[in-house]
Amino acid sequence: MLRHVEERPQADAVIFKGDDETRIGYLDLHLAAKEVASWLQTVCKPGDRVLLCYPTGIECVRSLLACLYADVVPVPLSLPSHADHHLSTQTGVALDADAHLVLTDTAHADAIHAWLTHDDLGTYACVATDGVTYEDPSDWVEPLRSGDDPALLHYTTGLAGEPVGIPLSHANLLHNVEALAEACDLRPGTRTGGWMPLHHGLGLFAMLLAPLLSGGTAVLLPPETFCVDPVAWLRLLDRYQVEVSAAPSFGYDQCLQEMTDEECSTLDLSRLRHLLVLEMTGLPAIEPDMLCDFAGRLRPAGLSPDALRTAYCLPEATMIASIGAVGQALAAPGFDTRALDKGFLLPGADGPRLAGLGRPAEQELLIVDPFTGVPAAEGAIGEIWVRGPHVAAGYWRRDRLSAERFEQTTATGEKGFVRSGTLGATVDGRLHLAGASRDLILFQGRPLHLGRVERSLLDLGAFEACTAFPALDSAENIVVVAQPDGRAGGDLVRAVRDRLALRFGLQQVSVVLVEPGEYPATPDGGVSRQLVRELFRANALNVLDSTVAECC
Repeated sequence: MLRHVEERPQADAVIFKGDDETRIGYLDLHLAAKEVASWLQTVCKPGDRVLLCYPTGIECVRSLLACLYADVVPVPLSLPSHADHHLSTQTGVALDADAHLVLTDTAHADAIHAWLTHDDLGTYACVATDGVTYEDPSDWVEPLRSGDDPALLHYTTGLAGEPVGIPLSHANLLHNVEALAEACDLRPGTRTGGWMPLHHGLGLFAMLLAPLLSGGTAVLLPPETFCVDPVAWLRLLDRYQVEVSAAPSFGYDQCLQEMTDEECSTLDLSRLRHLLVLEMTGLPAIEPDMLCDFAGRLRPAGLSPDALRTAYCLPEATMIASIGAVGQALAAPGFDTRALDKGFLLPGADGPRLAGLGRPAEQELLIVDPFTGVPAAEGAIGEIWVRGPHVAAGYWRRDRLSAERFEQTTATGEKGFVRSGTLGATVDGRLHLAGASRDLILFQGRPLHLGRVERSLLDLGAFEACTAFPALDSAENIVVVAQPDGRAGGDLVRAVRDRLALRFGLQQVSVVLVEPGEYPATPDGGVSRQLVRELFRANALNVLDSTVAECC
């Protein structure tokens, strides 16, 4: 960024559109970050972790850059809310990161103090950076560091729902940003804008670091504004002549649900060159039909269908792992349902359409059999393995988990891969996702995708929720725990067994129908297979019809 400070000092670095508009140029942002950095160097040692608890805005950007300038490691964190599960996640991150202090702004300092006190984190110093009188920024000493030194500690969600830290080096960040800049032709003066929060990797890398490191302008909208008024995102792109933006698929769906034809007619999105649709495990999958509807609705606003591009995101590989080519986002092929149930992607007009997620972004991507480590053939579903300069060295203080996921070697001797935890396949060289690898089990000597088993039952239209898992006392039996729809009738047990025998060849299935309200929902509204299995085995479920469990 220092090169852009010298070459384009007065150019806008960040534009923040909250209730009012705030702008800051490269030189002013640099000096503001140096102020905080010079102070940080007096209270922190190189490598200390610092929690950043800010709303999206320029003060957050300033403190993030100050940490990088001071050679301390920022840990972006969302602001505490009143939700119990959210607070526990925040506290888990704080304890796991072993942070030296917490930075926030004056508007949220009281809430941060209340959270720290409530969860017995009172030993953490909390500083509102916009309320400090700083010394001369010329006291700042530019640190000596290598590309392998940690730049930030990014937290994601582990398989059990716990926060897991990923230390990303300066080299990781630069390689990922450079790959995104090349794919989207980011250059000095390019405006990149969106609403994704800066504590999340999708917003941090795509909406902030990519434009700043390429000499462009980051145009930021508060996520809460998008939640209340999704079309505010589109108005932002129009008003500020944004050329590049990105969001998960649910963001596009929210816009599609809320925008009217009258609003579309007032927008000018003809300057938008790249509109990335981001997919990663844990977020809703891209729905090709929805994207086609989105493109069609905004065609009168000048949006080119070619602007829509898909991308696969993997936190362990910094973020962007593959990007779809221009013009391919809306051309999602259909695949044969029976072949998909058996672990293959074969063309089929009557089956589901799966978005193509392009090719690797400056790194190598393989599809690997998760049980044998053998690279899979074209069209065969396996686990996505990635290697390259984007990939982190491992998880923060999780040696066992790091050994399970990082520095993996295929059965053919290729080394240095990270296991993504996501299933996928390549067809015509393009990546398609097929679920989470934790949903895949080896059952009776063959792979069985529990997620597809559950979805096939939900397609019957008779159940509100269902979960499938292997029986504890029989390697030949699958247990299905299902909550019937109140309007469902007929022999539901027989319907389940017939469906699973036909689709998956399962001959021994125990079906347990439970009363309404028995399914424990996760914080994101999903169903925890592990928790349902534990409740079932502990006889802690209210069974609607106990005669269906005779095989268990």
